[in-house]
Amino acid sequence: MLGNNEKIQGVNLSEVYSQMVRDLPWSVLLAYINANANLHKMCTIGGYRLDPNKRDRFEKIINREAEKSDFSEAVCNGVFAAWYPVHTSLHDNLENYFHSDEYKSYREEKGLGEDDYVLPDEKMDAFFKIEDLDLWRILLCFSPLKFTHEQAGKILDNQAGSAELVEKLKELEGKVEELNRKNEQLSAEAVRLRGKQTEDAAELQELKKQNRQLRQDGELLQRRLESAQAESRRSIQQALQANEKQQDFETQLREEAGRAKARIQGDLDRITKELQSWQTRYEEQRFANRQLEEKAQAAEKQRDQMIEERNEMEKKLSESQNAADLLLSRIDWPKVGSAMKANPTLRKNLNSLIKKLNYEEDRTLTIDGTLQEFWNRLSSWDASLIKKISKSSLEELATGDIHGYWKTVLDEFAEVQLNLEARLALINMMQNIFFQTLDMEDLETGKLPPKSKAKKKS
Repeated sequence: MLGNNEKIQGVNLSEVYSQMVRDLPWSVLLAYINANANLHKMCTIGGYRLDPNKRDRFEKIINREAEKSDFSEAVCNGVFAAWYPVHTSLHDNLENYFHSDEYKSYREEKGLGEDDYVLPDEKMDAFFKIEDLDLWRILLCFSPLKFTHEQAGKILDNQAGSAELVEKLKELEGKVEELNRKNEQLSAEAVRLRGKQTEDAAELQELKKQNRQLRQDGELLQRRLESAQAESRRSIQQALQANEKQQDFETQLREEAGRAKARIQGDLDRITKELQSWQTRYEEQRFANRQLEEKAQAAEKQRDQMIEERNEMEKKLSESQNAADLLLSRIDWPKVGSAMKANPTLRKNLNSLIKKLNYEEDRTLTIDGTLQEFWNRLSSWDASLIKKISKSSLEELATGDIHGYWKTVLDEFAEVQLNLEARLALINMMQNIFFQTLDMEDLETGKLPPKSKAKKKS
């Protein structure tokens, strides 16, 4: 007899033990770790939680502990006890046999003890299946079951000779799983198609209902027609009895009845076509509505973006009201102008730039708008002159007066030159204001400094 406590030649115990651990469901493996205090400590050391995502790490720890003990029964029996019930078919076959009267008689006949588990060759042949070869290897290595050398050789020989068959079985199992997945996908698609069929059936039922109503209306009109025809025939019969001249009247009535029938049939056809047309329009309108909803969403998104851009521009515009504009708004321009020793021409042009400021009579006027706006208005004269020069060919043809056009341009040259002199004077004046009357620390605060007596005298 060969027990699991003996070294088995040609078997890698580490590989078989690892296979047994891998076969354990997560719930069974977790229960085994929690029941073993030392193993639980090693698995959770370092702050690791017993999470199925970390299963590989836990299996390596269990395998390492078994290797340290040289796969002793004390370490391996616990894992085998957890693994054995998982494989219900093999477990039930063996347990039913070992607890049967048949095995009790066999044990007494062979003189075996109550803790001895041995399979006769005929039972071994009955229970052994090639697809369970990995399970029998685990039983051979770690179960209390004792095998004969022939039985162990059968397991090991099958291990070496049926590897290709096992591989094919695994391949077939993979194909079966793939077919099952495809079957599930097809089942889901069938459910979806059945739902679509139900919706189509409901819509068809509604159309049938409408068609039935139209047919009922047609039948009602037909009955009315038949009633009118019967009444017409009675009238004709009465008319024939009364006067032969009524024959013409009868013919007229029949023609009118035919026209009425044709008209009713035409109305019925027209209503049918209108029904089809409205159905088509309904589908087109539904498609158009979807497009309108998409456009509305896009427009709303664009509107929100424009609102954000507007708010950003308003913020930037608000920030543009800087200390320079506030400072310039507090300058006593009449006093500055009267203090300037400019020639009459420059004084005249500067007066016209600053809204024709009068130094003696009106001392309340100041620059209109921000400094940037004021400067843009001054710069517009230069741009206007350059534009007239660059487009002189077209402007000459448009006005029809070449001499008068260039006389106007010549006058603007003088105005622009005066404007440039005045702007140069304004630049020099602002330079004196900002860099002689203020400190750089004052500008860094972002606020106007208070008026001091020293600066006011300067």
